[in-house]
Amino acid sequence: MARRDDPPTRAHGEQLAAEWVTFRDLLVAGRSADAIAFADRIVAESGDPLRVAQALIEKVAGLLNQGGAARPAPLLDRIAELLRQAGHHPRLSGEYHVLAAYAAFADGSMSTAVSNLVQAERVLRGMTEANQAAVSTWHDMSVTYSAMGFHAKAVDAMRAGRRVCVAAGIAEANCACLETLVRSAVARDHQGMSEDCVRELWEVVTFGRAAEPDLTVSDRTYLRYAAARLAAFGHRPAGGDPLPGGTTPDSPDRSFSQVVYLTEVCEAIAEDRPDDALRLLGEPAASGSWLGEAEPHRLRSIAMSRTGDHAGAVQAERAMLRVITRDDGSLRDRYIDSVNARLDQDRLRQIAQEHADAAMSDPLTGLPNRRRITAFAAELAARGADAAVGLIDLDGFKAVNDTHGHSSGDLVLQRIAGLLAQSVRGQDLPARFGGDEFMVLLPETGLAEAREVGGRITAAVVGEDWEALVPGTPVGMSMGWAALPAGGDLDAVVRAADEELYREKRALRPA
Repeated sequence: MARRDDPPTRAHGEQLAAEWVTFRDLLVAGRSADAIAFADRIVAESGDPLRVAQALIEKVAGLLNQGGAARPAPLLDRIAELLRQAGHHPRLSGEYHVLAAYAAFADGSMSTAVSNLVQAERVLRGMTEANQAAVSTWHDMSVTYSAMGFHAKAVDAMRAGRRVCVAAGIAEANCACLETLVRSAVARDHQGMSEDCVRELWEVVTFGRAAEPDLTVSDRTYLRYAAARLAAFGHRPAGGDPLPGGTTPDSPDRSFSQVVYLTEVCEAIAEDRPDDALRLLGEPAASGSWLGEAEPHRLRSIAMSRTGDHAGAVQAERAMLRVITRDDGSLRDRYIDSVNARLDQDRLRQIAQEHADAAMSDPLTGLPNRRRITAFAAELAARGADAAVGLIDLDGFKAVNDTHGHSSGDLVLQRIAGLLAQSVRGQDLPARFGGDEFMVLLPETGLAEAREVGGRITAAVVGEDWEALVPGTPVGMSMGWAALPAGGDLDAVVRAADEELYREKRALRPA
């Protein structure tokens, strides 16, 4: 069936490009409310999945810029479905994963955020599109990596975007990523590398001066912050040349407002008005994470030193160190999680190779599927071997999908698959039975020994840091076991395991 507005390919591409330009102009000017309204009009009038997907992507970007309590999970689910309908579109798929990463980060779900960024980068590395829209996607990936504290990855994404600028014949200022560079510089200062911070801020100012006519309002905002931060350090250009300044946007977007506010703090320090700086730092507008939670503490320390309150300055420095120590620990934990996930994936690949047949594998988790379960049971029967059958059902999974969206639900299922793979023995078969149900077949194993294996699986699931992956929605599991005699009726045994599983669920429910 044809869509209501299915245009010719060239016209379709031109329409997408024109609408993207409108979205970009609104968002980089801090007019997210107008971008959201424009997206809603396109969604209401269009039946084309790519137009609607792009509009919803930009709507999510607007919601994230505004901050607040909006949860974009339902919109992200809809975007994912539209992109599946539309087929392969690397730029929009990459942008979707970048936004899903930022939404997860804003929600406190670090593992989900990292997983989405990895997927985004894989998609974008294969993108052949070379235009401003493609550059903007790399830009968004850069600032998302930066906001999460992965500064080296953020700079790599910025460089990839600038390479696309060169390929497209457009100014590299279109991927200036001054937010990335400023955040990286102040992070160095927080870590005690103030000379490196000053050097990097001067690089931002030098680049910004040369590129200022081509900079977006957003980049100009961060350029002014770099200049004000240098001035607060007492650094000004030789010869009396002024630092870049000018006006800052009058915008309700929180992505601008805290930076603009802290710029005023830095300017007050630079103008020897430390009491004004401290007053400004006492206002709610000074708090937030756009420049890192440590930055207001650092500015407070500088201002207090200027007033002669050295004890207060030391307290502010300690508060800053508590923040960066916490963040560095979080980054290490995420690295450890990624290594664990990689080891789990190695084990899943080994299982897939042992049971190699695409028709017998679950595409989401990589585990064997129901067809492989049936075939494996037949193989056991043929050699006269009995087995234990364990049926696993996840607890709290519906809440994951409802709260965080189906992309996060998929990550939970993949993580469960990894935990199963690391918990069972080499001869065992872990499999996805369907939905949020899994099964393990343990050849030549009695129920007592099987329940020991089940205990390891349960401990792995209970011990997983679900709060990092899907905050506020704990994931648990229930398990039922039944014996499968050689040549026995697999369906009857599965029903018996299912009955035990639900007895366990009922026993766990509060009276």
